[in-house]
Amino acid sequence: MASRPTPALPSDTELIQAQAELWRHSLLYLKQMTFKCAIELGIPTAIHNLGGTASLPELSVALSLPPAKQPYLTRLMRQLASSGVFTVVDGGDAMSGTYGLTPLSSILIDGVRIDGDAHQEAIVLALSSKYYVEAAMGLTDWFRKDHATPIPSPFEDVHGAVPFEESMERLDPESAKLFNQALAAHDHMGIGVLLRQCGQVFSGLRSLTDCCGGDGTTARSIAKAFPHVKCTVLDLPQVINNAPPSDGSVTYVAGDMFHSIPPSQAVMLKVVLHFWSDENCVKILSQCKKAIPSRADGGKVIIIDVVIGSSTSGPILETQLLLDMIMLVNFQGRQRDENDWSHIFKKAGFSEYKIVKKLGARCVFEAFPHVRCIVLDFPRVINNAPPSDGSVTYVAGDMFHSIPPSQAVMLKVVLHFWSDENCVKILAQRKKAIPARADGGKVIIIDVVIGSRSSTSGPILEAQLLMDMLMLVNFRSRQRDENDWSDIFKKAGFSEYKIVSKLGARCVFEVYP
Repeated sequence: MASRPTPALPSDTELIQAQAELWRHSLLYLKQMTFKCAIELGIPTAIHNLGGTASLPELSVALSLPPAKQPYLTRLMRQLASSGVFTVVDGGDAMSGTYGLTPLSSILIDGVRIDGDAHQEAIVLALSSKYYVEAAMGLTDWFRKDHATPIPSPFEDVHGAVPFEESMERLDPESAKLFNQALAAHDHMGIGVLLRQCGQVFSGLRSLTDCCGGDGTTARSIAKAFPHVKCTVLDLPQVINNAPPSDGSVTYVAGDMFHSIPPSQAVMLKVVLHFWSDENCVKILSQCKKAIPSRADGGKVIIIDVVIGSSTSGPILETQLLLDMIMLVNFQGRQRDENDWSHIFKKAGFSEYKIVKKLGARCVFEAFPHVRCIVLDFPRVINNAPPSDGSVTYVAGDMFHSIPPSQAVMLKVVLHFWSDENCVKILAQRKKAIPARADGGKVIIIDVVIGSRSSTSGPILEAQLLMDMLMLVNFRSRQRDENDWSDIFKKAGFSEYKIVSKLGARCVFEVYP
């Protein structure tokens, strides 16, 4: 057996750097804990109340700290300034200077809401709580355990409870309340930026359902910015029962997105899907697909979530990967890269998606549904059809008696096999199956049109006339010119038609009720 090669030894410079990195990684928990300490002491609020800047003595007094603790406060503030939580004003000395707020600390001021974002400090306090920390400390044991499926998260394995569920409420009601506040802050974070930078996502909508919309903060913001959009919030009964009284701009619906979603032109999933497995994401998106119309009628699902690798390096990528660790340690979900999202969309029946905007660690998607296709034919034909892959539904029947309702019905090289009288009967059944033209109803016909447009001579016209002879000799039917088609459409109750395209000897019609 060949011996393993000896690893190359690091140079002195690399070794010194590795030692520093080892200390940094080992001590990063203190970065979280000093951040938590700043919030619990109320340092951002104190600096704000002192006019936006504060010296260390001013800050110590404002925080009501014992005078003997000021030297320790100095060291704490130096660390927090180094981490970007605060800034040292006018380039002063971090050990003796004046401190000011940064964008990060400005969203942690008690009683001040930036863009309506609620209780951002709850996110820090929840993620640094003993329950989340102890769950992470149990990660090694969790990996070594041979769990039966479904595999619990390390959080559930350690605590016997799941965040945001009744089990957590029973374990510790106060912590459960904090976790719910953190979830609300997580959900509502950045809605103002979203509306300002991605207004085109909402501006053309008539209606929208916000799945897991909580207390309706996001939906109310959308309704305020776009009053023409009818907004509905769907969430579990225990959430909806505690929602604030509606001002009329939002409708609240208690339900379960796994079973049914209120119909609307668009459905929004804002930081929802990363809490769920791929399998459950497909189930949720499938319900969304049922709730929306076709893409032609503006149907879409709006998804706001993390896309790992949308930023390829730096603090945003690190944040995305740490957010994935939060999912691993505490929930059954995961953060996803673009390939993961694409796979889920396809499995749920969405034909296309686009990333509208990158917003920090998150992205805004629009996902568009496939056309829902139904095949109608005689039982003897349907019985021999290949097994469905889910993209097509097969229906055994008779087009003279009943046709499954749909937005459009297609007759591809069908009508030339039938007499004019039977064509009128067939088209009359089509008319019953489709909605009004205003709702996108139409019949699509692909068939021969003798003398169609420029085909008044040459081989195409000859082919059309010979095809008419084929009908005469072998069937009780015929090929038709445009006047013949127009007469049939009128008799069947259609008000208008147009020839969309000429394809060799055939044409594509759209016929409108």
